[in-house]
Amino acid sequence: MTVISLLLVIGCSTKNLVSYELNPKLPKLNSVKAIASSTSVGFEWKPLKGLDGINIYRTEANKYVGSATKQLIKIATVSNPFATHFVDSGLKQDSAYTYTFRTIKGGYESANGKIINIKTNPALPAVSFFQGVQKAKTVIKLIWRPHPDKRIKMYKIYKSVNGENWKWVSSIHNRMMAEYIDTYVVSGSKHQYRVIAVGFDDSYSKPSKVVTIIAR
Repeated sequence: MTVISLLLVIGCSTKNLVSYELNPKLPKLNSVKAIASSTSVGFEWKPLKGLDGINIYRTEANKYVGSATKQLIKIATVSNPFATHFVDSGLKQDSAYTYTFRTIKGGYESANGKIINIKTNPALPAVSFFQGVQKAKTVIKLIWRPHPDKRIKMYKIYKSVNGENWKWVSSIHNRMMAEYIDTYVVSGSKHQYRVIAVGFDDSYSKPSKVVTIIAR
């Protein structure tokens, strides 16, 4: 996490949040801690005194990287002065975001408070030992080693036939279940498969290696 001083341009809210007028005399929120996961960022600050809450602003993923001007949109209003935490979820993995915070009172908000640059965690390692074998004319069996990360909740199986686009074909809803049997195999066609592990926070692993089988 890096804190920098930048010129920040506040954009229009996209979530029908209440508009506030700027009051530079309101105290700024300059003490905020942040921690990132794969798809979310959590924030913590000290309790507010004499204020109504906080407006939170953020850039879109990886936008304006390396630019001195960053377009921010209001993503949330924390309207309880006793609240000291906020989680921004549904973010992209391995992506950079910039946040700032404005205190609010009545219909007014402060100038930008602390500016935080933070990046979500990268994708988890790919499934290993991924193999496939044709067991019958219309059957291909795939196996892999269970992902060692206990944050994984399931696997998604993707398939491509004769070089066409990848399509999701099934989900395996248990980290320890490490096989899939495809019964929709066409003789003479090239069948390619890959597996992606999915975490409980809906994060994704890197795709596995591709298994290619020319059906007999």
